[in-house]
Amino acid sequence: MLSSYALVISAVKAYHEQLSIPEITNSVFEAASMVAKCDLRHGKYMACCLMYRRDVVPKDVNVAVATIKTKRTVQFVDWWFIMALRRKLEK
Repeated sequence: MLSSYALVISAVKAYHEQLSIPEITNSVFEAASMVAKCDLRHGKYMACCLMYRRDVVPKDVNVAVATIKTKRTVQFVDWWFIMALRRKLEK
């Protein structure tokens, strides 16, 4: 199991900058974001769980994931890719 984190920015900076869904999604698969040191050019991902901590449009996530899957640097097995989104509940 290999874990990674997307871009981590301070709360102050978050008010001034807004990262796009493709930027966040791409950052997850960068070597600098990985918790363990490994060569990502070898092997394939068997599963992927992307959790976004804000309201996102499913279409934007699908486009970002489709773009990643077309890159040569990130390879997935030829199985299903499942995505689940959880929206923040209003109080």
